[in-house]
Amino acid sequence: MTAKKESIEERIERLQAGGVIDLHFDLPMDLYEKRDRKNVLKTEFLPELEAGNIGVVGVAIYIEDRYLPDAGLRVALDQIARLYAETQRCRQFTICKSYHEIEKALKEDKIALLITMEGAEPLGTDLNLLRIFHELGVRSMGLTHARSNAAGHGGIFAATGSSPNGLTSFGRDVVRECERLGIIIDLAHINPAGFDEIFSITKKPPIVSHTNVRRYYDIERNISDAQIKMIGERRGVIGVNSLLVSPREEEGTMDRYIDHIEYIANLIGIDGVGIGFDFFEFIYRQWPESRQKELAAKFTSPHFIPDLRNHSHARNLTRRLIEHGFSDEQIEKILRDNWLRIFKEW
Repeated sequence: MTAKKESIEERIERLQAGGVIDLHFDLPMDLYEKRDRKNVLKTEFLPELEAGNIGVVGVAIYIEDRYLPDAGLRVALDQIARLYAETQRCRQFTICKSYHEIEKALKEDKIALLITMEGAEPLGTDLNLLRIFHELGVRSMGLTHARSNAAGHGGIFAATGSSPNGLTSFGRDVVRECERLGIIIDLAHINPAGFDEIFSITKKPPIVSHTNVRRYYDIERNISDAQIKMIGERRGVIGVNSLLVSPREEEGTMDRYIDHIEYIANLIGIDGVGIGFDFFEFIYRQWPESRQKELAAKFTSPHFIPDLRNHSHARNLTRRLIEHGFSDEQIEKILRDNWLRIFKEW
């Protein structure tokens, strides 16, 4: 008897059945802004996450400028508090603090939330607070966003011009303590000098949770060929961002997103590439026009990929990877296996 040929939809379903991992999502800041409401996670996010077969999400604590310098710690703790409150109300989610907890969540078809920190501002200059955040569940730390802070300096949204200085003494202490505690060190947004210095004082595989290659968008916030190779030599993983695929809106397409994946894979192999979608449109559209213009003036205008705007569109990515000729093994590595290796090693 001839075996039935698998349809592309069946292949997508099979490849995504183990859960897609997205290592950067600005969920906590949205939950914080909606802190007077209940069941936001269940009503606004669960349907899209389930539709996209999302298994693990890196949920990033980020402190906006308007809360600094005085309220950074309080807002960060409140963001974590909202995560715990919302997951307790919606049992389809679970906050995970270890690789084994992530494995268990995936087997139980729950969505694992991995708490990350984008910018060390909540720490102030108190290294002891890092241990507190670790106890609360923070398992990945990026030292900066685009601005400078007590730990270091961010890469700017231009080809050159960020600080020539590396990490501060406090920043070096944070990196060493992260490695000791088992908090994954994330090089997203760090300036080139800080990037190099982190490599000089660490041993474990580094990650870039969400970025794009400078070949297609030449800004310091993105990652250069030399930096990609450094990540590959250390067996790290680079998550590809859906926002910064091109400076031109007409090139903000799924195919250009896959160009970034292919570029990294060609430089360091398929084991070095993952997903860090950085879906932001749900927040951006809530802002008044004046605030959207402020973002464009400060950083850049985000170009949202039409068929990759939220987690429910993850299937569209898998379909295009298939159409581009990626094998099942390669797709599974991109969607989850490479990140799972990092979680296990850390």
